[in-house]
Amino acid sequence: MKSVFKITFALILVAYAYIVFDFALNGYPGFIQDSTCFLPAAYFINHFHQLINPLYDAGLDPVQHRFLFYPPLFPYTIAFINNLLPEFYNNMYVSQTIIDLSSVVVLLIGIRVYLLKQNIPSSANLYLFTILWLIALFSFYGIQEGRPEVLCKFFISCFILNNVYQSKRFCNFNNGIIVCLNLITSPVSTFYLMLITLGLLIFKSGFKIKPIVLTLLGFGVVLCCFVIVYPYHVMELVKSLQQHSRNVIANRYTTNSLKTFISFYITYTYAPLLIINFSITVFYTSYILLKKNKVISFGLLIILTCVISYFSFKDMPMNYNMLVLSPLFFFVLFVIFVKELNTSKTTLFLKGASVIVVIILFVNSIGFIRKTLLFYNTNDKKVSYLVFRKEFIKTLRLTDKNKKLAITFSLWPYCLDQYKRITLNKTDKEIQYLIDQQSYSGSNVPQPEPNFKLIKNNFITDHPKLGKLPLGNVYPWYQTAIYERN
Repeated sequence: MKSVFKITFALILVAYAYIVFDFALNGYPGFIQDSTCFLPAAYFINHFHQLINPLYDAGLDPVQHRFLFYPPLFPYTIAFINNLLPEFYNNMYVSQTIIDLSSVVVLLIGIRVYLLKQNIPSSANLYLFTILWLIALFSFYGIQEGRPEVLCKFFISCFILNNVYQSKRFCNFNNGIIVCLNLITSPVSTFYLMLITLGLLIFKSGFKIKPIVLTLLGFGVVLCCFVIVYPYHVMELVKSLQQHSRNVIANRYTTNSLKTFISFYITYTYAPLLIINFSITVFYTSYILLKKNKVISFGLLIILTCVISYFSFKDMPMNYNMLVLSPLFFFVLFVIFVKELNTSKTTLFLKGASVIVVIILFVNSIGFIRKTLLFYNTNDKKVSYLVFRKEFIKTLRLTDKNKKLAITFSLWPYCLDQYKRITLNKTDKEIQYLIDQQSYSGSNVPQPEPNFKLIKNNFITDHPKLGKLPLGNVYPWYQTAIYERN
């Protein structure tokens, strides 16, 4: 039984790796808007040895386009991995997939260490649950947003493994390193890790001096190295981060309608029932802390919950600020089930929670399954990124030298070598032609564009289906419509 489970588990993981790399090599699913903010910087690091992004600079440096609105570890990491790969159009997809898969593997190692430390006996129920848990986990991993949270999830998985393993010498030091690596990747998720680290210091050691010093030492080592190698002035980065946060967080209108909430936290295409995973994790952790009379740690959990809610609900499309914690959510879901499975006197709370966890995982799995079916069931009408590239070059040749060609946000990986002649801003007065990707538009027919006339329509009018089951609104490939300015 045990060997059959191990083989099954390995086959599922290998199948996932094959599928997501197949996705990446085909540029699927297409990047969304935020990818243009971060990933092009990796291209310019490798090709021009500069930390810049001419496609997006947040308005902070419109002349040199320096990448200042976020810490730079994510684009540098993508650039490093890209250098190890052959150069091709979808290398950024592949690089992110490597990080994404590594995050899954590290989390699985953490689960394995947890089972060994807790001396959990093997059973058919545990095997079946672990398989369901793994498939559900796949829905919460993905690269289409092209944001630093891809790398942050890897660090959070490392953080979980480090604290499950609990090396007496290096655990706190490693926590400091991981928190600082996260800091130079994404500030928001670092706020989460700082509060969690503080809670662990109080929970495990009663906030003693030695663990605190070791944690700060690990943090300080990474921070000093960053200050030394960062190509710009660190204070300029800090001021730019403050300005960017005011623009993006403080001044954004809240999208707090119930319909929007359901769209991004319950029926979200790639990670359904996100809010339920979050809620179960908060309630279960609260239950454990109060049961052990860890009042201060419970207080920190309340603060953490408020911080996560602020960054995630202030503007609903910023649900990536909650998705980044998916390794932690899934670890807690696993712990809940195992606790119930391994407890002789099961409480009604744990029994009910374990049933809910199984249902939640089943629903979670739908996201990845749907994405996979959509990918493999639409190959009969597949329009590859190479077809778009030819269309792009043909249109570019028709564009006057002093004019620009506008593209939708999902098409930039295939146009970077011509970055001076393209724009992502449809209101730019210098635009002569506009190329709109169907999968980005979400429409079966090209929509009217003000001041432009449609000159070529390659949209697929059919809805993708599996038999009679609808899989989506449009085919997820690189068919486009081309417009010319009137």
